[in-house]
Amino acid sequence: ASDDKTARLWTLNGQLLQEFKGYQGTVYSVSFSPDGKTIATVSDNTIKLWDHLDLDSLMRRSCDSVRDYLTYNPLKNNPDVSENDRHLCDGIGTQK
Repeated sequence: ASDDKTARLWTLNGQLLQEFKGYQGTVYSVSFSPDGKTIATVSDNTIKLWDHLDLDSLMRRSCDSVRDYLTYNPLKNNPDVSENDRHLCDGIGTQK
């Protein structure tokens, strides 16, 4: 959500995945639906629902970009990632 009248989805390494436009003012809040198929954005008493998102593709790309971070390797990754979080992307995207 942004004061530039947009909402954007980014990868952890800063790659823009999708931009949501069409507001007259600041976008204050963004929320995903429980099924992950819709995003709700809020601005000045206006809610927009963005559906038909290709979140499967988004999940694959996102998991591929964070997989090395989640996998334990003290020389190149964060050793403080919990064991449960290390498996967040199991079965999603390209397994390395």
